[in-house]
Amino acid sequence: MRSFLTYGFVSILGVAALYVCGDDSGDGTTSTGGQGGGAGAGTGGTAGNSSMAGNGGGGAAGSTGGTAGTGGAPPAANCQGCVQLTVPIPATPLDIANMRSQAQFNFNAAATAAPFDLSNVTAITWRVQALTTGADYYVAPYLQNAPPEDPNYSFGSYGASVPLAAATFPAGMWVDVAINVSMLAGPGGADAGADAGDAGTIAAADAGDAGAGAAVLTAFDKSKVRVVGLAVGGAAAAAGQTVSVEIDSVTVAGTSNFTTKDFATGVDTLTANTFYQFPPGSSVTAH
Repeated sequence: MRSFLTYGFVSILGVAALYVCGDDSGDGTTSTGGQGGGAGAGTGGTAGNSSMAGNGGGGAAGSTGGTAGTGGAPPAANCQGCVQLTVPIPATPLDIANMRSQAQFNFNAAATAAPFDLSNVTAITWRVQALTTGADYYVAPYLQNAPPEDPNYSFGSYGASVPLAAATFPAGMWVDVAINVSMLAGPGGADAGADAGDAGTIAAADAGDAGAGAAVLTAFDKSKVRVVGLAVGGAAAAAGQTVSVEIDSVTVAGTSNFTTKDFATGVDTLTANTFYQFPPGSSVTAH
């Protein structure tokens, strides 16, 4: 039996207007990420920056400890029946407003199909293991409305980012990162709050496709979700590093046409969002 550590429910920050250009988050910490990075060498980064090593040289002792990728091949996986999400952090932040870079990994309901109805879901939980740890790395779950109900990707709900600190994500341990769906607005519900992040677009081809007969939303609606995703990224201080996590499962508590994923036979439709602030080299790999 694998060891297991529960992080608990991630608080929901709210709903934000979002389009291709994106905007800043409520706490400046959410979002997603990239392909390739070897296991980090060295013993630290600058003080207070999670002891992330740079290019194998190491630095002054940090305040939180951790491991860092330094570019090249992704860190070696240590799980089976899982997926590995890897994001290299570029030298120049892709999200200048929040001084961070991230990649988004999504399950999508196409504009031609029924949206995900999460009305009877209480939570969606990502079971995460960090292959690279550090206070400047993070993961963040999110939900997004999209075309045809939300032609401009204006409405989403973004969970608080969870730093991949070594104390929270011990080596070899699985941690639950959950978004509390029960607290979100349903059909006709009010906007859940102020700007809290940026989930990007699903696909450029869908943008502006309002569809025939689709009612256009005026606020986030959990009964018409078209993107269920996890952002993986790092702050500007992590430039040149690589963030890599493994996902054992995505568990749905409740009944929905969006169902639990266990990655037993592959990525199970989880895809990288290459249309919005996508760090080059980011990847999703099945094990």
